[in-house]
Amino acid sequence: MVPQKTKRERVKIYQQMTKGPEKYRKLDLEKIPMEAFRETLPEALPAFIKEDIAFYFDYLRANRSKQALHNWEKTTGCTDSPNSWKTPNYRPIFSFLYYDRITDGLFLPLLLNKLEIAAAYGHPFSVEEFNKLCRLSIVGFRPKIDAIDLKILDALSREPFLVTQALAERIRHSYATVYHHVQHLKAKMGLRITTRVNWKKLGIQRYFVVTRDEELLKAFDTHSKSLDGKASFLWGEVFHLHYFLLNDRQKQVFFQRYDTLPKADRDNLSIYHLLTTPISGYNFRTFNLQDQRWDFDFALAFLTLKTKSKMQKSAQQKQKKELKERYSVTTLEAQIIEGLVGNYELTQKEIAKMLGIHAPNLSIIKTKLQRDKIIFPQMMVNTFLPLNLVLWCSGKSQQITAILIELLQQMPFANISQVEPHKQTTEDSELIAFLTIDDILYSSLITFLMELKKEGEIKDFRLGMVVDSYFGMVKPTDLLLE
Repeated sequence: MVPQKTKRERVKIYQQMTKGPEKYRKLDLEKIPMEAFRETLPEALPAFIKEDIAFYFDYLRANRSKQALHNWEKTTGCTDSPNSWKTPNYRPIFSFLYYDRITDGLFLPLLLNKLEIAAAYGHPFSVEEFNKLCRLSIVGFRPKIDAIDLKILDALSREPFLVTQALAERIRHSYATVYHHVQHLKAKMGLRITTRVNWKKLGIQRYFVVTRDEELLKAFDTHSKSLDGKASFLWGEVFHLHYFLLNDRQKQVFFQRYDTLPKADRDNLSIYHLLTTPISGYNFRTFNLQDQRWDFDFALAFLTLKTKSKMQKSAQQKQKKELKERYSVTTLEAQIIEGLVGNYELTQKEIAKMLGIHAPNLSIIKTKLQRDKIIFPQMMVNTFLPLNLVLWCSGKSQQITAILIELLQQMPFANISQVEPHKQTTEDSELIAFLTIDDILYSSLITFLMELKKEGEIKDFRLGMVVDSYFGMVKPTDLLLE
């Protein structure tokens, strides 16, 4: 039975659906049974996806009532989590509720529009393809950031270990105000504090494998436990990237497999070794609060950074220091790393219970791992800018590459890796970066890189939009306890 609603609630569901396809707007949204709504969806959709869309529709027209959510969760056996695509029992509920919060209920009509277009063109509806449509449906949504939000994001991007009380003291606002804004940012922007791992110090080497032919990546299916991420993106045409974390034994087997591939296949695979720990983080220092965008002059920043003559020397010294140090992890430490990496939404007490250890012991070991620079906290947010990009750039020298790395760190979000092609035959200094920026920064960045190439500062570059990506797939114990 459809729950009774106030006039305001009835108007709201109709207002939300005005942005959906016409055939859904013609429905009696208040009275139509869930089964009938489910049958209105494209026939090619898998049954369980139809079921979840119908539950989501019922959840919205019930004004997001707890009972409607309970019915949904009870039927599917699932709960809300933006990273749940990694779980074996993935169901669309995981992304629906997350995207619903970001769009304030407009996700359903946006998704229905994408589904009807995809169905008309015979688009496949596998779980991965459907999840891609979900992500594409919310491109362009950008939650507004106010002055207090900006202070919080800037503080946590620099010091992600700050708890609410310390954060309130740092930005000089009351605890209640900061708590309210943090909860708002969690709901609208997916704000969270995650745990990153210093894989290099654990003796784990990292590789990007890039190709235009996705079928070639199946040659490395036996290394699925080492696959930590994958992405599809546009460099003129569609390219595919897989990100592998390999211990010494896995690396040997990986390249033995690569060497057995036909030469034509090897020529269509580009393998890049990550030389140093990726530099990853957010930057809100150049955010213009009034215009709600980032103001950044690439050319001026480049000229300023180029005057820092000691940059290359310090970067090389840091790399040499990293290469000398390797940390031998214990079984318990590996289990704790896995617990911290995969469960950012759990409290430390809950993680300790899950691992079967006392919370004080977990705290002691976690502090030791942080002190030894094995793990460290990082702020993460989702869906705050419309463009996710992949940049490959070949500089004429290590100094130019170092300057570009420092410059790219001033983007809203950047994950930057200095890389070396497998079996390199040139002295090129290369980097691969994942960037999240807006359309204005994108246009400025393209112009800037073209000028650098024209002036001979860089040899070449490619910048393209990410179509889909998943990272953080590896289980640390699979690498560290083998």
